[in-house]
Amino acid sequence: MTVALADLPLEHPLRNTPLAQIGAEYQWVNTKMPKQWHRVNRSFTIARHTFNDLGATWTDSYRWRAQE
Repeated sequence: MTVALADLPLEHPLRNTPLAQIGAEYQWVNTKMPKQWHRVNRSFTIARHTFNDLGATWTDSYRWRAQE
């Protein structure tokens, strides 16, 4: 089951585990194209960061999800 990371409590393990490790996916909120989800690749700079580490640019402009 997919869960929105922003909807989880701050202390939830999925919010505190590196994004690449949990298979996190993101979707740009303001696109006019069909909303596509993109997986965080291990080569991305943010791959080693957790959802709780992300700044407002990432959390305000993108939706985040992971498999629970």
